[in-house]
Amino acid sequence: MRSFTKGFKTALIGVWLVLMTVLLPPPATAQENADDSKAWEKAYWDARLDEEFKWIRAEAEVLITTATKTEKSLRKAPAIATVITAAEIRNMGARDLTDVLKTVPGFGVAVSSEGYNQFEVRGISTTLSEKILVMVDGHRVNTPYMGSGLVLLFDNLSLEKVRQVEIIRGPGSALYGANAFVGVVNVITKDADDADGMNVTVAGGNFNTKRVSASGGKSFKDKDFKIFGSVDYFDTDGDDATIKADRIAGAPFSMTPGNADPYLEKKEAFLKVSYGDLMFKGHYLQQDKGVYIGIANALTYDNVYDPEIFWSELSYSKSFTDKFSASLRTYLDYFRHHGKVVIFPKGFPGYPDMAPTGEAGLKDRTLGTELQLSWDMFRGNHVIAGFDFEHIKQYDVDYVANYNPFTFAPFGSFQDVSSWGNFNRDVTRKVWAVYFQDEWAITENLNLTAGVRHDNYNDFGGTTNPRAGIVWNFLKNADLKLLYGQAFRAPTFSDLYNAGNPDVLGNPNCKPEKIKSYEAALGYRFRDSYTINANYFRNEIDDLIIKDTSASPALYTNRGGAKVDGVETVLRGQYSPANYWQLAYSWQNPKDADTDEDLPNVPSQRASFSVNYEVCKYLNAHADILWTGKRPRVSGDDRGDMPSYTTVDLTLIAKNFCKGFEVRGMVHNLFDTEYEDPDLSGAQKLIPYDYPREGISALLEFSYRF
Repeated sequence: MRSFTKGFKTALIGVWLVLMTVLLPPPATAQENADDSKAWEKAYWDARLDEEFKWIRAEAEVLITTATKTEKSLRKAPAIATVITAAEIRNMGARDLTDVLKTVPGFGVAVSSEGYNQFEVRGISTTLSEKILVMVDGHRVNTPYMGSGLVLLFDNLSLEKVRQVEIIRGPGSALYGANAFVGVVNVITKDADDADGMNVTVAGGNFNTKRVSASGGKSFKDKDFKIFGSVDYFDTDGDDATIKADRIAGAPFSMTPGNADPYLEKKEAFLKVSYGDLMFKGHYLQQDKGVYIGIANALTYDNVYDPEIFWSELSYSKSFTDKFSASLRTYLDYFRHHGKVVIFPKGFPGYPDMAPTGEAGLKDRTLGTELQLSWDMFRGNHVIAGFDFEHIKQYDVDYVANYNPFTFAPFGSFQDVSSWGNFNRDVTRKVWAVYFQDEWAITENLNLTAGVRHDNYNDFGGTTNPRAGIVWNFLKNADLKLLYGQAFRAPTFSDLYNAGNPDVLGNPNCKPEKIKSYEAALGYRFRDSYTINANYFRNEIDDLIIKDTSASPALYTNRGGAKVDGVETVLRGQYSPANYWQLAYSWQNPKDADTDEDLPNVPSQRASFSVNYEVCKYLNAHADILWTGKRPRVSGDDRGDMPSYTTVDLTLIAKNFCKGFEVRGMVHNLFDTEYEDPDLSGAQKLIPYDYPREGISALLEFSYRF
């Protein structure tokens, strides 16, 4: 009751804060009331008049490419989608991609014992978030080993390069193949025309947080040559949440109570160069990251995850006629995974002078090519067809430890056990795919989209996934969408080949996970400034890859499934580019398909309220209020449901007081709400107090554009 009361009070305070920000005008003075002192304001609004009219026309046609691989208005896109622009990202004070995604209806973020950001979409949540496809400009960045595009690297993606983020809730395998299971996140980057100059940013905040970034671009129109690039450095000690007790609390060697160790140092660089129809993109990310508690739910320090990824892509597009075009892209992806994992602290039985520690490393390399053809068969009809091929190689898999990976017996010193006790293995995977999609505007207001894709993997076989969608703009301002889609999640190299692990082994017989999704959506726009969208979805999931604990040791296997029904509603008011608000509510009912029990650790309800208000020419204010409902425990855990909680984020931007200069102040979890994420050991209850989340944090940022 006390946690509910505190959360309720926080929500009330947050709403009060937002309403005061929106409803109260800036304080007036006698001078401001004088005619001559208002001259700047009149000139300011007169200068923006054309911009406002352009915005009103453009707002009705927000464009998205991810839904069909062709640019299409959000109203006509055959998908339940959200588009968040660079201006909205800046206004909300988002520090990275995670801060953007947590505001999306149907999305949630929790933390695991290893410090992974664990993303939930429509009631489906896994530790590695491998059921969400992540792309940058349509280039998939999910890694072959873990299957994730968010864990360790892209959840911390810097945002200076981003023009907009396109999020689809629902399956996308009919176009994009593996991992486009419950959602697709496509980060669209800026180009030279978006930048047209340089922007330099420095920031600092609590937890010893530091950030330096620069981005810029130039367009040489006479030579049809464009270039855009960005670099970013980020370093923080992270929130020092107190771990009251872990699985070895009370033992002589226990380190609890103690603090979590989620430090992060990240380096990132991005480059985009185009000449005519030829384009090159390159993206590099590297980070050193600590863990939250520890892989075994025992508080340990000196853990290090330091992954590195580099992807590059060369593409060429050519229009042969007004109705026929083609594009060809080739790409090289490189992923290096390395982790130093301290399993228990020094003093654990058998380890009086050292902590049981393992260091694992591997590299993944992907060579790929895609040919896509586009053809307007007749007026109102557009067809795309494509062929995709990937050669994936995992190599340099090695494992060094001071213990036997099968028996956990101490060695007394570190030894290379790769030859007999490796955690995975060198392996090669070949994938080819063909896809076809037809978009047909039957009438001006009725659109039909149908497509199918077949993927073939040399290690587990093939899978075929269709989609179909009808979009009917049955009134001038009203839209109806009826959608169906199938998708798959391919077994990862971890699922198939895990070895040298007493906890769980890989299973080469694993098959793809499968989902069927049914969606119906209704949208209405009224009075030019207000929109309401509501959708119903039903997801049916089969062949989930789970840890089978009945085997000894445990084995990954396909078993059971899930079914999720839900409703998502979004009400938005927007009066200008800088004055808008949004209220969203999601209800979902995730169930085990066999037992009909609630899926654990995910809420049945979420709600959010966001408001952005340009107080005056010099000041912009933005607030996000995020509410998460109760989360049920896993069967056998008698600790009761996780309580609901509310957080409030506030951002203030000072601008226009000096040409090119801007100051942004961001406070996350403004009221220092105390909340926790569930202990993922479930009925074992290894963490009695669950995982405490970050408290209040502040960041002050200075940027200069020239």
